[in-house]
Amino acid sequence: MKRDKLTICVISLLLVGVIPLSVFANSNTTNSIKNGLFLDKIMFHHLNGEEAIQALLDDEIQLIGYMIDPTLMPELEQSEGIEISETLRNGYGYITINCRKYPFNITAFRRALAFAIDKEAICEDVWVGKAEPLDSLVPKINPFSIEEDLTYHYYSANVTKGNELLDAAGFNDIDEDKYREAPNGDSFNVIVEVAESSEIAIGVGSIVEEALQSLGINGTSKPTDFYEYLNKLYFHHQDYDIAFMGESFSDFSVDWLADIPWPQYAGDSCHFPHFTNASYDSWKDQLLHNTTLEGVKEAAREMQEVWVYQSPEIICYETYEYSAYRNDRFVGFVNQVDRGVFSFWTSLQTHLREEQGGPYGGTLHRSFPLDVGTFNVFQQHCYGVEQYYELLYDSLLREGPDGYFIPWLAESYCIETHEDNEEVQPGYTRFTFNLVQNATWTDGSPLTAEDVSFSFNFFRDTVGNRFRYGLEEMKAAFAKTANTFVIEFNTTSYWHLHNIGTKPIIPKQVYNQLDPGEWNSYNLSPPEDEMITSGPYNVSDRLDDHYTEFSRNPNYFYQYNDGISTPQTTPPQFIVINPLAVGVLVTAVAGIVGGSVMWIREIRSMR
Repeated sequence: MKRDKLTICVISLLLVGVIPLSVFANSNTTNSIKNGLFLDKIMFHHLNGEEAIQALLDDEIQLIGYMIDPTLMPELEQSEGIEISETLRNGYGYITINCRKYPFNITAFRRALAFAIDKEAICEDVWVGKAEPLDSLVPKINPFSIEEDLTYHYYSANVTKGNELLDAAGFNDIDEDKYREAPNGDSFNVIVEVAESSEIAIGVGSIVEEALQSLGINGTSKPTDFYEYLNKLYFHHQDYDIAFMGESFSDFSVDWLADIPWPQYAGDSCHFPHFTNASYDSWKDQLLHNTTLEGVKEAAREMQEVWVYQSPEIICYETYEYSAYRNDRFVGFVNQVDRGVFSFWTSLQTHLREEQGGPYGGTLHRSFPLDVGTFNVFQQHCYGVEQYYELLYDSLLREGPDGYFIPWLAESYCIETHEDNEEVQPGYTRFTFNLVQNATWTDGSPLTAEDVSFSFNFFRDTVGNRFRYGLEEMKAAFAKTANTFVIEFNTTSYWHLHNIGTKPIIPKQVYNQLDPGEWNSYNLSPPEDEMITSGPYNVSDRLDDHYTEFSRNPNYFYQYNDGISTPQTTPPQFIVINPLAVGVLVTAVAGIVGGSVMWIREIRSMR
């Protein structure tokens, strides 16, 4: 794709859903999601399962810090003062089709099956209304998904269309046994393997079998030991027809679309359909190496359109997840699009009701199934522990409630290549971040570009730490000024931004005293040991295996202060911009903040 030779300067006004015109850096208006920090304390109680549910019912906690079992919802819904919030899961259930087998390698066969499967029945009958149909291999909640823009869908069963496709492709019932033969005249049958341990999988398999039969195809759903057919998918690539699987993602990045192999690697064990397509492959380079949002968005859109049409995997549904909280004393809970109510934004925005003496003060009690274990940020690998660490440390960007990046320690940033700036080496990408000027550490020292530079160099140079991921191609990270941080990579890619944005910035004055090999053994026992942090809360008390208490940081650089600003008496003006609109990029670095940029972290996972 030909790109204009201009500096792509991404500012906080860029890619915004809704931004008040009057919101500037560190403004104190209730309109800004950045400003809050009303609570005195947050208490994490180490509770799980029914124990946590009962604690919520008894008002011993006000928030459950994980997604709840839907079977427990009726009891909670009937209880006064308890609210249930739903979010779509960042993942889906799907069937994979072995495209190395004839006649499954024929597009018409796969499309006919996609039209014939009743995804709405899967959602309503199998999932009892707790799911939505899905066609794209990028979940609907992902801002890169084209689900809402597709000109056709496979949601309801369209058997007529499926039969028309098979007729046109030469799938005929030659021997009049009620089942079609392949275009070469051979008889064939289809085995749909599903996990025998899952009622959901068995239910999906039955609907897929019905779809095959409605098309005149001899298909049978076969409940099987899950690990038996998983072994087929990974190690015996031609030893299956169709299998039911699930996929989950831990972020909104879509660079993994390019992981679907090139033709020479189509037999890779992680690529279950063994599908290849020249049109799909032609967009991979742009997806991986373009440095503009519009460039990678275009590539992702085209690749999804090819995938949906070709249907090597038929995506069936995206389920709902549920979080529960009490709203009788506190309000301001924020239901983040992929994390639910137990998000960072709830910690920042939740406050006492006016009749409870609010908005300031109070202790929010919430559950979490795990003890924090260690306060060494490098050693934590368990899912969900970011609920602790995001209260202690800041990053250049934060994940917004709507799934987009919000500038945080960075007021603005600029992406450049050699085409934009001759000082950048050919084949390199340079990111320049302008930082807020009032962020501090809890020891009173300023948080500057020196800390940011030190953090990224420390991450890269200490082998084995989890924040090294995504920095393998980092060639330089330095403080240009006290408030300007520059980082360079020896490849061109928009996706470097997502490996930079949410890594925690650590205090140089602490970690500079450690030998590189000591990062894994360094630990503190707060509050006895002072923790130097920058985040909105710090550890003030704890009892192993029981609770961890966090107290408000009175000097945090983002917080609402009604003593500074005058409450607005008229509705604010808003700028409304399509967050993914092509051509929104601008060429000026501005100091306005409060906006959003595409949120995409660095790790993809499968569940």
